[in-house]
Amino acid sequence: MKRVLAVGYTQTGQLRRALDSLLGGLDPDQVEVHVEDLRPRPEYPFPWPFYRFLDAFPESVLGVPPELEKPGFDPDEEWDLVILAYTVWFLAPSLPVQAFLRSEHARVLRDRPVVTLCACRNMWHTAHLRLGRELERLGARWMDNVVVTDDGPAWATFVSTPRWMFTGKQDTFLGVFPPAGVGQQVIDGLVRFGEALSEQREAWDQRPARPLLRGLGAVEVEQRFVVPELIGRVSFPFWARVVRLFGGPGSRLRVLPLTVFFVYLVLAILVLIPASIILRILLHPLVRGPIGSYVERLKAPSGGQTHEREAF
Repeated sequence: MKRVLAVGYTQTGQLRRALDSLLGGLDPDQVEVHVEDLRPRPEYPFPWPFYRFLDAFPESVLGVPPELEKPGFDPDEEWDLVILAYTVWFLAPSLPVQAFLRSEHARVLRDRPVVTLCACRNMWHTAHLRLGRELERLGARWMDNVVVTDDGPAWATFVSTPRWMFTGKQDTFLGVFPPAGVGQQVIDGLVRFGEALSEQREAWDQRPARPLLRGLGAVEVEQRFVVPELIGRVSFPFWARVVRLFGGPGSRLRVLPLTVFFVYLVLAILVLIPASIILRILLHPLVRGPIGSYVERLKAPSGGQTHEREAF
């Protein structure tokens, strides 16, 4: 009997549904599963109050995690596979997941094969690379990654996702904006990855770790988000440090710099991101090679589908 530890944190329940779908593909007669829901202290609210949401920005970017309730497993216990499920906050893994990776319980990952599962809006590249560095630091053997993103077009998610985050309403809006979040059909489809892992369970402990989900379309990279993420990766640490000068989480003095950051974020979305997309199109012959190499790095370790969607 193989033993699987699944660790993650979800506010909306979407990531847990995705994780349950993947785990549903594991053969219960051959695989024993323990699911550990991370519990930050204090808990993060859902729906988010507007400034409470913004207040999570500096710590997410700079890696200043909250306290966690003690997980219900022994960090020295051995597992045949660990599945780490995460969402993305401000281009970083969510703070509870960062807290877990910095806790004593993270030593459960050492020398263990790890599969990561991400469910988010669409901009996950920076968080993916950051998580990879953490897994390397912890001595984990990163075997596969699975990424699922919102079904709606990018322009629509600028409205539907904030509406969901701040009101809890996920349904169709004004007859124009589709439901927010990852579609149920996509979530249901995650069972195939669990089935593939289960069928190859004897290969979980192979050394060096070899991806088991290659060719199954575990991750798709949309190139149009590469440059906008790079803009955020460069600018976010600066703004996060500025806000931290005004105190820690919950400080009333942070309201002003957070407001200024929000204005910058809106302007970046309306001006900088469209401009970067146009510039990328104009410079396509020059940047095609570097961006292609970067995309291949993002698809690792599982690899994606044969044809990636272009921005043009």
